[in-house]
Amino acid sequence: MLKLAPRADEPFWLDLLPGVRVRVRPITVASMLVAREAVGKVYRDEDKTDLTARASMALVRELAHRGIVEWEGIGTAEGEPAAVTPETVTDLLDHWPAYDALDALYVTPALRRDEEKNASSNSPDGTSGEDPNTARPAA
Repeated sequence: MLKLAPRADEPFWLDLLPGVRVRVRPITVASMLVAREAVGKVYRDEDKTDLTARASMALVRELAHRGIVEWEGIGTAEGEPAAVTPETVTDLLDHWPAYDALDALYVTPALRRDEEKNASSNSPDGTSGEDPNTARPAA
């Protein structure tokens, strides 16, 4: 069942790590389409190594770059608060625990919502014992 809920248009906060949180825009259809294009580029690339991992990273990175609008607890090497820029978002994503948390808290829930489509459920595996046999016996 497709569950319709009021659309959240306002950015919201996610706690990524102790003392680190990011404010993100809700993932929209447009954001997802752009992110899927980034994934497509990975698959069209001549380098065919680690396609699944690189595609997953491309999706998370694109959505993070489009979604992060503010943060707290992220600073420069000198200890000053870091501004949200494409470069600093990339630096944040190069930090594995932050990348993993953003994937789990921001991207994965959006993908799960994407799986909820108005469609019939999958048919059960195997054959049905209730239908009559329509095959002719072999000679």
